[in-house]
Amino acid sequence: MLSQARGRVDLVMVDVVMPECDGVQLVRRILEEWPGQRILYMSAHPAEVLMQHGLSSLDAPFLAKPFTRDEVLAKVREALERRHSEVSRPIERRKDRT
Repeated sequence: MLSQARGRVDLVMVDVVMPECDGVQLVRRILEEWPGQRILYMSAHPAEVLMQHGLSSLDAPFLAKPFTRDEVLAKVREALERRHSEVSRPIERRKDRT
């Protein structure tokens, strides 16, 4: 979708825990192509799951499931208000980790 939109997407909402490709891996690939893309992570797991999947800090916008309409609107607003330079970058996974 991002390729078709040529990077003109305001916000990508990504679930952290997905089969075959976790959300942090997906965001890593997105940011390689579109470094300033704004991201909103979401999960039914606690925010610490981001670090377990390779995010360098818990500084990223995070939406806990289940969420209400007001909660999602507030988090979308927060994510959109972040400057491109504030986008949290996933760290490279060390090969000795499982």
